[in-house]
Amino acid sequence: MTRNLVAVPVYNEIDTVRSVMERIRAFHAGDVLAVDDGSTDGSAEALKNLGWLKILSHTRNLGYGQSLIDGLKYAMDEGYDLVVTMDCDEQHEPALIPQMFSSIGGYDVLSGSRYLTERLENDPAPGDRLSINRRITDIINRVTGFNLTDSFCGFKCYRVSALRALALDEPGYAQPLQFWIQAFKFGLSVKEAPIPRIYKNLNRSFGAVLDDPEKRFEYYRQVIEKEIQRWSISSPLGRTRTTSS
Repeated sequence: MTRNLVAVPVYNEIDTVRSVMERIRAFHAGDVLAVDDGSTDGSAEALKNLGWLKILSHTRNLGYGQSLIDGLKYAMDEGYDLVVTMDCDEQHEPALIPQMFSSIGGYDVLSGSRYLTERLENDPAPGDRLSINRRITDIINRVTGFNLTDSFCGFKCYRVSALRALALDEPGYAQPLQFWIQAFKFGLSVKEAPIPRIYKNLNRSFGAVLDDPEKRFEYYRQVIEKEIQRWSISSPLGRTRTTSS
């Protein structure tokens, strides 16, 4: 029998954490892991009140990417077959969890996309996020040939055995971009699935410096370039980057 896990990064989500976890439980009978990233708003205590929930706790805020990495590592260490990751801010619909598990088929990664198809009920994307997503996704596609439409979506299903080759270590919001470069490097098979585009919090902060869209774009680009160099992959500009080691 396939062992499936849902892993959810949590950081200061007191307004949504309980409802999101309970909705996940309603649509997924298997294990659910919350990775609390040093929350200070009561989220950690709310998680502990859910006796059925598995919890990993960071003693301080390490970053969204580190929470994802730790969730994936937990799935590998505990011998799960598939793991779905999703956010805790109500951007991802828990009712789609069974479909994510069933639709991965023979692929290594099934990645949700908010832009693969347009739906009448879709929320409009904030302009800066849409622009950055398009620019970064274009770079990712030029490097990998994956033909993605949404390189940032955190709603994914992974085949756990395929993750073992990766060396993910980007702790910040650019972790999904590091993942795509390594997925290409190590030959993971990828497909996208349409998901609703939901924006509940238009005032979300990425952190003081990264709230500037161009600085955020530059951070994302630098992470991609670092991975290109790390793995000696041809860059989007046609140059071949080599590591210094």
